[in-house]
Amino acid sequence: MKKFTLYLLTIFSLFAFAGCDDETAGIGGSIVPENDKIKIDTLTVYAKSRSILANDSILANTSNVYLGRYTDPETGTIFSSDFIAQFNCVENYGFPSEGVVGDTTISVELKLFFNSYFGDSLNTMQCQVYELDRTLEEGEPYYTNIDPSLFIDEGTAPIATKSYCATDITVPDSIRLSDDYTRNVTIALPNSIGKRFLSKFYETDANGDSIGKINFSNSEEFINNVFKGLYVKSTQGDGTVLYITMARLNVSFGYYVKSSSGAKDSIATGIATFSSTKEVLQVNKFSNSNVQKLVDDNSCTYLKTPAGIFTEVELPINEIIESTDTINSAKIVFTRYNQESSAQFGYTIPGTLLMVRKKDMYDFFIKNKLYDDITSYCATFTQAGNEYRFNNISRLINYCANEYRQGTDSDPDWEAKNPDWNKVVLIPITRTTDNNFGNAISVSHNHGMTSARLRGGKDPIAISIVTSKFNNE
Repeated sequence: MKKFTLYLLTIFSLFAFAGCDDETAGIGGSIVPENDKIKIDTLTVYAKSRSILANDSILANTSNVYLGRYTDPETGTIFSSDFIAQFNCVENYGFPSEGVVGDTTISVELKLFFNSYFGDSLNTMQCQVYELDRTLEEGEPYYTNIDPSLFIDEGTAPIATKSYCATDITVPDSIRLSDDYTRNVTIALPNSIGKRFLSKFYETDANGDSIGKINFSNSEEFINNVFKGLYVKSTQGDGTVLYITMARLNVSFGYYVKSSSGAKDSIATGIATFSSTKEVLQVNKFSNSNVQKLVDDNSCTYLKTPAGIFTEVELPINEIIESTDTINSAKIVFTRYNQESSAQFGYTIPGTLLMVRKKDMYDFFIKNKLYDDITSYCATFTQAGNEYRFNNISRLINYCANEYRQGTDSDPDWEAKNPDWNKVVLIPITRTTDNNFGNAISVSHNHGMTSARLRGGKDPIAISIVTSKFNNE
């Protein structure tokens, strides 16, 4: 009945507003029954927050990979980044149908292309390359604490070692500064890899029939039968991390072609290219020791990527539902403390945060979900306020409150069995949007070098709530 009264009151108010003058302006409100008037009120409650280790909750699968080492100014220890990559084979890939004889492999190169990097471009870094002896499994969730020893034979030596800088001073400025040049680290690999590729392509069965083309018919056959992939490990250096957009394997080989006389007596060079693309798996391996001391710091909470820390927030749902049944809006703001480190190449601030229920934080990324403004929200960092602002999480509070009521009504031990029912986690993310309207089309973990200290820990976080109710309630 009250909802119907409100509806009539709204219609009446529109007509009254359209026709009122100075002598009739107060009539509309005066004829509404006192019990049917709505009282708007504000309520401030406080949430608790703490830092938690990301550990195995950051998916390692990514379109970009990272390579390097850096002394973390917040922990005083070395952060390192390695990666595992498989390589795509286009469908029905083919070497020349004839003319390739013997071991004609000229060279095998791994090229790591990157557009940007973290740290100093002139630091001397070193990496080692290992060939995988076990494949990554499609559909398997891998995390950034992945153990590479499960995929390589640790007893074998690396197939290549490379010293490099982010700025390759051996490349002339005229080339390095041109628009069509992409920075890269080039690593020479054993020619035996190229020889294997050729022999696998020209492989025949017992009857002499060709079966090699099956090995190069698609990526799955190529990975399983020819080349499982590479593990690239950062081993020396300090101060540079490359943001690698593509790893490419180039196999150069010679083959005979017809000369001007018509005889096949001229040798030409061919290059077979296999790249790490979104069609195959790439995973990052991150390590950052001594981060527990940051988690234990109760003066604030931390956001730290890629191998680091999230902020957990416990929402006072019970206190809210005891105070009101009708929530119009609920705002929570996380203020960032200014960076204290004086490091020359400091971390950047996480640009975008996901707020997601703690119980959903794994499935959200595994199932490639998007935030729905019910159980998950997104906020961007605002420089002016030095903060992340979630303007209205009322639907989240109502969702958790309803879940609590239904759960405790049927099971008195429900809350003990569901300790995370009122907790959310703040996670730095990378968001991909469409070109037309800026709507999010995918969300993934931020794997960049970012860090932020937030107000929290011993200091509670205010939640500003607007409520409404009838006067007689």
